[in-house]
Amino acid sequence: MEHLKNILEGARSVLMLYGGEDYVRPRGGFARDAALLQGDARRVSDALTRVTRQHEQPVHDRKG
Repeated sequence: MEHLKNILEGARSVLMLYGGEDYVRPRGGFARDAALLQGDARRVSDALTRVTRQHEQPVHDRKG
């Protein structure tokens, strides 16, 4: 009887873990992610370039 209880408990835990929906892999997902990541990197790079150009001022208070 204990074996049957263990089997039913295992089946119950497996069924509870299963969400009922299968994951559908989108077509071209990795290529799309790579393109989006490249665009994000370009925007960050452009923003950093813009900020550094705004703050490029000679520093006259350096002790030399």
